[in-house]
Amino acid sequence: MSQFDFQSYLCTSLVLYIFSYVSYYLLSPGIGNKEKFLQMRRFLPCALVAALPASLAGFNLFSSIFFLPLTTGLLWCFTFPALYYINKHKTTTFFTWHFDFAFGLYIIAWLSSLEILFSGHGFISYFWAILVSITEFFLLLIVLFELFYYIIYQTVISENGLMVLIETHMLEVKEYLTGLPITLVLAASIIVTGMLTYIFYFNLIIMALPLMSKLSNTGLVIMIILLCYLTFYLWRPVPEKGLFARTGLIELYIDVKNYISSASLYKEHHLSHLKELSVSTNMNKLSSPHTIILVIGESASRTLMSAFTTLKVNTTPWLKEHATDEDFFLFSHAYTCWGQTVPSLERALTEFNQYNDKTFNKSFSIIDIAKKAGYTTWWYSNQGYLGSSATPVTLVAQSSDISRWTLQDANVKQYDSALLDYLKKIPTNRNNFIVLHLKGSHYNYQSRYPKSFAKFGNPSKYNVVDNYNNSICYTDYILQEIQQYAAENMNLHSMVYFSDHGDVPNRRRQPDFSGFGGLRIPLFVYLSAEYKKMFPDTARALRNNTDKYFTNDLIYELMCGLLQVKSGNYDSKNSIATEDYKWSRETLRTNLGKTLLTEDTTEDNKV
Repeated sequence: MSQFDFQSYLCTSLVLYIFSYVSYYLLSPGIGNKEKFLQMRRFLPCALVAALPASLAGFNLFSSIFFLPLTTGLLWCFTFPALYYINKHKTTTFFTWHFDFAFGLYIIAWLSSLEILFSGHGFISYFWAILVSITEFFLLLIVLFELFYYIIYQTVISENGLMVLIETHMLEVKEYLTGLPITLVLAASIIVTGMLTYIFYFNLIIMALPLMSKLSNTGLVIMIILLCYLTFYLWRPVPEKGLFARTGLIELYIDVKNYISSASLYKEHHLSHLKELSVSTNMNKLSSPHTIILVIGESASRTLMSAFTTLKVNTTPWLKEHATDEDFFLFSHAYTCWGQTVPSLERALTEFNQYNDKTFNKSFSIIDIAKKAGYTTWWYSNQGYLGSSATPVTLVAQSSDISRWTLQDANVKQYDSALLDYLKKIPTNRNNFIVLHLKGSHYNYQSRYPKSFAKFGNPSKYNVVDNYNNSICYTDYILQEIQQYAAENMNLHSMVYFSDHGDVPNRRRQPDFSGFGGLRIPLFVYLSAEYKKMFPDTARALRNNTDKYFTNDLIYELMCGLLQVKSGNYDSKNSIATEDYKWSRETLRTNLGKTLLTEDTTEDNKV
């Protein structure tokens, strides 16, 4: 029986912990103190678990016996985060891949446990050696793929790269491989073949050893429990989001697959039904060419915006200055339909909302309406191109005539000011409908604005409330620049700003409903003097409705109202831009229809 060396176990755990946390810290630009301390705590149990199986069997994890489990785990910790950092750190202000490090450490424990528990059992051990070898080869092949992709393209694997691979026919793969340099193909073949041979050889030898015999009865029970738990935690099916499915590359792959699946349904509906969409409008009464702009904010809370709320600090100086202007309409009781981006925006941008039985994939979007109304449609985004938080949004965006994401431009520094550069490139000789999707106040707040815009607190010091206020103030500046440029250069007739959801900066976000603090959002409309003259009923309705309650899944109807649309796919009673607006605090809901706004008893206290 083995003697558990507690001191050696702690030393090994400490080395793994320091390696993982320091690597994570160095490869994660823009992380704030909250994130630093959160991962500092999370990585400790990961390191303790990683070192445990070897120590229970009386071995040092750094001995040659565990070379493959250790190498596989550390490569998974390091490869994707390192390649992403090398490629993106100069332009992307914030990213973090902590699940890669957690998975890498836990996979060390899982593979070590398999080696120990199934060793020394004769033919059964050889069978398990083959299974373990296949698993290790699969995991290392993914790492090798990432490295070769980077060598070939000098960039980390992206959504576009994965989409091309997923949708490529095998004949195209063969044709592509024949076009690569023969030396690279030969080197890759030798490495893959050599790696597979070595893995099988190594495991056949190691698992022939009586490693399990060194376990005490207590150690055996602990290791079996640990193996069962890790198997479930690491490899749960995708809907359950096992740890493997949350690592950088795999999550990217799943998102692309989901996107392709959703796109097929969304595009199928549009191809078959878009011709049936009938839209008429009186916007030709306005001088042309002219522009309509919709700005989508991120994580902005009206309760922390001085234009909507009495605060000790002025977080929105521009908007507050214009709050009483006759051209601006600020809505004091706007809410999101849900506190996460996807459920919120897939409803805000389409007919689909909390109050009907429509579905996203079979709904028309505001982009469809604008096109039918005769506008050239543009979508510029500082958000993710694909991803679990953006896929339905991407589908709507790509239905625009022109769509572009800052992530697609390697040399663009990803502050929201980058969208101003895109805006200034839009031709002004046509009627334009423009959507600008901000990064806004997405966490980490400190990464959302240049240091020169740190109006509150110490620019170099992390303070979650000051950082959030600075991000709101920077958004106020961006909105000012958008409105002023478009008014002076693009004949701007209407501009709408709303946020996908809010946030409570000093409170940890929850995946489920946790109060109204993160559900109160800003909403304002700007109308030109000419617009108000041509459509006085709309201007009067907006003014009369500024104190009425609203949920952002009715943004589609608001935009239809501003576009003076008549269509079977638009109900004017849902539009806060009309006198017909039928909704009230007593009838509106949030939490995806589960919670009435009347349950927000703390709105006046802004809690």
